Amino acid sequence: MKHRFGALAAGIIAAASLTGFVVTAQAQDPTAVIDARKAELKKAGGATKAIGAFLKDGTGTVADVQAAAATINAAAKAFPDWWPAGTAVGVAKSEAKPEIWTKADDFKAKTVAFQTEAAALVTVATGGDKAAIGAQFGKTVATCKSCHESYRAD
Repeated sequence: MKHRFGALAAGIIAAASLTGFVVTAQAQDPTAVIDARKAELKKAGGATKAIGAFLKDGTGTVADVQAAAATINAAAKAFPDWWPAGTAVGVAKSEAKPEIWTKADDFKAKTVAFQTEAAALVTVATGGDKAAIGAQFGKTVATCKSCHESYRAD
């Protein structure tokens, strides 16, 4: 029970920090938005690496996976607000392709898929079953890859 409470608390803290940080940056200039977006995506990337290490190497605990899943879910929830017009490639160090805005319906669909799979990852992580976590983690990461392939300049 302590592990579940800790993971829940971590998720709440992650959600609050993600949302507040990005909203504050968006009230500023495009460079600040891009920097905030990149920082939050790096947090989600770190959480992804933690879950991957748990699954591949047995590194960490189920509680660590639950906290990482909560971080990814918080990013997924805040994600739609991270892409205001004027923050595409060519502005600061943005890697966001213009297609985010020209193909907004597809980008939104990919965002909803990410949100759905990230929320399911939290649910599955709560159960603690490594095989189930692995299966759901694969689905979640696939949504990230899909968006990166279409909307991220490398």
